[in-house]
Amino acid sequence: MSALPVLASAQARTFQGIVKDSAGVQPVAGVSVSVKGKGAGTTTGSDGKWMLRVTEPHPVLVFSFVGYKRQEVQPADSSTFITVRLATDVATLNAMVVTGYTTQSKVKTVGSLSTIPGTTLQNVPVASFDVMLQGRVPGLYVGTPTGQPGESGRITLRGMGSINGDVQPLYILDGVQVSNSSFSGLNPDDFESVVVLKDAAGTAQYGSRAANGVIVITTKKGRAWADGKTKVEFKSYLGASRVNSSKWDQMNTGQRLQFEEMIQDPNLPGWKYSPNNPARPAGSDQLLDSLRKINTDWRKYLLRTGLTQSDALSLSGGNANTNFYISMAYLNQQGVALNSGIERYSLRGNVQHTSGRLKSTLSMGLVQSQISYIQNEGVAPTAGGGAAAGGGGISANNPIAALYFALPYEKPDVNNTGVANFGSDALNEYANSSLKDIQLKSVVSLNEVFRLTGEWQLTSTTGLEYQQDKITDYLAPNSYFGQQVGNGNQGMYQDSLTTRYRLVANGGVRYLHPWEGNNEIEVNLLEEANRLYGTYFGFTGYGLVSQLGNTPSAITQGTPANNFIPNVAGSTIANNLLISSIALFRYSMGSKYSVTASLRRDGSSQVPAANRYINLWAVGGKWNILAEHFMDRAPVVSTLRLRGSYGLTANAGGFASDYGYRSLYGVTNYGGAPALAPQTPGNPAYNWEYNQAGDIGLEYGVLHNRIYGELDIYNRVTNHLFVNKNLSLTSGWSNVAANLGRVRNRGVEWELNADVVKRTGLTVTVGLNFAYNKNTVLSLGGDQQQFIDNISINRVGDPLGTFYAVRWAGVDPATGAPRYLDKNGKVTTTYSADNAVPLKAVWDPPYKGGVSLTVVCGRFEASALFSFIHGMSRLSYPYLYSHSADPNYRVYNQSADMLKVWQHPGDITDFQAPAYPRQVNSSDVRSSDYVKLRNLSLNYNLPVSPGLGKHVRAIRVFAQGQNLFSWMKWKGFDPEDANDIAQYEYPMPRTVTAGLNVSF
Repeated sequence: MSALPVLASAQARTFQGIVKDSAGVQPVAGVSVSVKGKGAGTTTGSDGKWMLRVTEPHPVLVFSFVGYKRQEVQPADSSTFITVRLATDVATLNAMVVTGYTTQSKVKTVGSLSTIPGTTLQNVPVASFDVMLQGRVPGLYVGTPTGQPGESGRITLRGMGSINGDVQPLYILDGVQVSNSSFSGLNPDDFESVVVLKDAAGTAQYGSRAANGVIVITTKKGRAWADGKTKVEFKSYLGASRVNSSKWDQMNTGQRLQFEEMIQDPNLPGWKYSPNNPARPAGSDQLLDSLRKINTDWRKYLLRTGLTQSDALSLSGGNANTNFYISMAYLNQQGVALNSGIERYSLRGNVQHTSGRLKSTLSMGLVQSQISYIQNEGVAPTAGGGAAAGGGGISANNPIAALYFALPYEKPDVNNTGVANFGSDALNEYANSSLKDIQLKSVVSLNEVFRLTGEWQLTSTTGLEYQQDKITDYLAPNSYFGQQVGNGNQGMYQDSLTTRYRLVANGGVRYLHPWEGNNEIEVNLLEEANRLYGTYFGFTGYGLVSQLGNTPSAITQGTPANNFIPNVAGSTIANNLLISSIALFRYSMGSKYSVTASLRRDGSSQVPAANRYINLWAVGGKWNILAEHFMDRAPVVSTLRLRGSYGLTANAGGFASDYGYRSLYGVTNYGGAPALAPQTPGNPAYNWEYNQAGDIGLEYGVLHNRIYGELDIYNRVTNHLFVNKNLSLTSGWSNVAANLGRVRNRGVEWELNADVVKRTGLTVTVGLNFAYNKNTVLSLGGDQQQFIDNISINRVGDPLGTFYAVRWAGVDPATGAPRYLDKNGKVTTTYSADNAVPLKAVWDPPYKGGVSLTVVCGRFEASALFSFIHGMSRLSYPYLYSHSADPNYRVYNQSADMLKVWQHPGDITDFQAPAYPRQVNSSDVRSSDYVKLRNLSLNYNLPVSPGLGKHVRAIRVFAQGQNLFSWMKWKGFDPEDANDIAQYEYPMPRTVTAGLNVSF
């Protein structure tokens, strides 16, 4: 008996080897290696290597991994080092897709979705991950309102479906809804995948929160590595950012003096001291020469090269029952504008544990950030957390505006401030102001799955999103702009605290029943509650004592006599509850047919009681055409699946307040005593905004999936649009939020990928995605045909956000007078706002897409991503201000184009004579189309010697470039933005980084 253990030990053998991709070049990490017929096994490490102890006499080893075909190998001798090449299987690429409440194979998923692997988003040098998505997902547009580090963008999927409602998609992180203001606190290195759900089959399960699509983020959970050890990974990179000034064309000193001489303004030195001015004063030559010696490029003084440093450390590992992933990261990114940047510390811990029938997954993230802003740029932090979309103040105390306004013959001097010294005024503000947001953010989720039987499970998810913003704003009392503060002219100090938390809890039962013939039924029944609450409190004090600096103790106590009375404010910024009942159904006949259905009943506190509850639903199906016998004679076709869906989603947030449907009152002063006065009219008939969406898609692949992709056609109609309905002024209100009209988004999306070269040692892959969306207002309710809002109009038959302006007809060569078109298209020299008409220009781009190229050669990998938009326009105030010679604008620096300003009869030019007032017109609505080299990445995997390999798994060096080159007609820094009006936004930087990634 004592010999039996010895005999058993002698029969055990250890096999080892490496798994590579189909080209035999790149090692494949995370491949499952097991003995056929046995459950236990191991996985390959980051170097593709594995080791497995086997007791079977003639084992068959099974290698499987998502995106590759399963392979079986029967080794002859355990002394042989086994090299396995896994063939790519695009039909199962991204096979398991996390769609939110469920996880299922791509073959059985009937919805239109795009999956972005987490590795694609790593090392990209931007602090808000949503900006990284541009050009990677068909139909998705990211409008970045500012180059301010850490600020999120405005994402639209398949066009804008609302006027006053939210157009952003829903964001889910590990089962918990998060706001886009949390993006600066997320570390993309922690992402396992990002899934974008576009059609009703994927979004209707989220009901009234998913009218504009859903983005599901799943973080890493860790895994058991082949050597049984904990994997430690360290990554660090350094970088630099600068502004892309390729289209900057403001005048230098010589051009500016020439321009001033041309327009003959005696208040400007170019004409005042000109030899051609008969009234010039004595000593003019010397004064003019002294000005010519100054040629200030204000970009060198008001902008800088911003440095970036990022360090990250992660640990992952596990065993058969428990996996863990822990990461710590630090980011310090200077903005290209002085005084701006972000410093972020982040911590994440994910643990997944299985104990008998219970599987628990705990995900925790904690982030502390300090974001520094420039003054008056328009994207400063708001009471709701995060920054306001769009912005760019048309004001001299916006340093970006000062770049355009400042004259080149002005000497940079922080103390030489004054009305026309725009550059020095900005320097003075940089030196004497501070605007900071200290953020604390956390997202925690706990998912529990209890297996009752082989078919029945109990499931639950509980989560919390918490964000705190402590904002301080300071203007020194003795500074130029501090002396212009309205209350006392001695600076100001502002301090505020905003807290916001969201609680999410759901629970229910899942039934998954397979039977013969590969048939499968899955049913999920859930109840869910989603609670959002936020508060704001802040004060602004005046009359600062300079010796006490940037502290609240510098505030002087206010009295009616000294005009230092502080402003104090507080409010509940969010307070709503969503209660939901959810039913999800799926039937699959193998991989040939799949049918899904979802039903959700939502009740929202944002809607009046009479309309509070709504039933939302979707149906969908998928047909694997290639599984039919009639496709047996089509060997060229590798994948061919047809899918379709139709459903109803909704939106509840059409008011600025969660109580907007009620008549609200606020504090006022009446007869010297506090009183209450009506603040909003309310609307008890207010209802949901409905979205009816249909989608038909084709997934295809040919030549053994060397060429593959997807094609989608969709139609989405939004009913009961949230609009501000005009009221009679006798009611005491100008308008009220109401449900009127319909808008339609209809379009096509196409994705194509091709392995152009695929051989040992070299692979070249090209990808293209393209989308076209046609947005049309179908109705605005009753007889109402249009709503005009300054420079834009919403009119039946036109797209939302169509520009509305008087049309430009050029300059009269004889007189230099501006010419316009009246409503009937006749030329006139009289400007009248009544002649404004809708233009063939919109600010939400109908065409968008991206092109990618990836080359893998041995240990070297290079990839490039281009993104493009077409058909987008914006009203450009920088263009207006820098192409105007009339007295209101000539005090600002001008574009070099203005050297072509009209001077003499017969001049053919686009720029009117200085004597005529400059009016906003259609020529100020500028094309914002662009093609960008969005990202360029270079990677090299260093060889690891056997001796070093005992301690180091892999070493990789890399370099990245973001926003490197732009091809555009736009004048200025960058047309990319999140709104329809270009003012003086923080410019988008060009960033280059280089770093090292080592795993142990």
